[in-house]
Amino acid sequence: MLCRATKPSRRTVRLADMERAIQMNATEKDPRFILSGPWKKFVRRQDGYKIFAVDGAWVRRNLSVLFGHGGHGFVHEFIPHDEIWVGTRHYNEGRWSEGHCDCKVREPNQAISESDFRSTTLHEIVEHKLMKAGKRYWPAHQQALRAERDAGWMKDPYDDR
Repeated sequence: MLCRATKPSRRTVRLADMERAIQMNATEKDPRFILSGPWKKFVRRQDGYKIFAVDGAWVRRNLSVLFGHGGHGFVHEFIPHDEIWVGTRHYNEGRWSEGHCDCKVREPNQAISESDFRSTTLHEIVEHKLMKAGKRYWPAHQQALRAERDAGWMKDPYDDR
């Protein structure tokens, strides 16, 4: 019998269910739904995606508290499939675990370095492609982290000092 500490919590199960629902519903998105505003700036095209630099604090306040450094349409309902969003700053906006990034930085609210932006973009592209092929979020996320490390733009994807 498993001890209580090794059983997944209801919250963990609910989060996994939510991730699955977002991924399953993603194929039914309305391609005409596109968000825009001063918080979202086009950067370039890469591997068939439009890459945008976004004000992550604005996204977390107005769209989803779960938005981290980046995102795509299989993780966030509001991001079109041909878009990758990358936040422009590291963040510390709350006491709960999702309210701050776990990155090593020199100062609070530090701007993302060019290397971090490139690394996060690669991460989101790899993750999106894997999830589009049917892989669940967590395994896709782990594979995307490996792709970041293999690219070598940052020795540690969590260290932007």
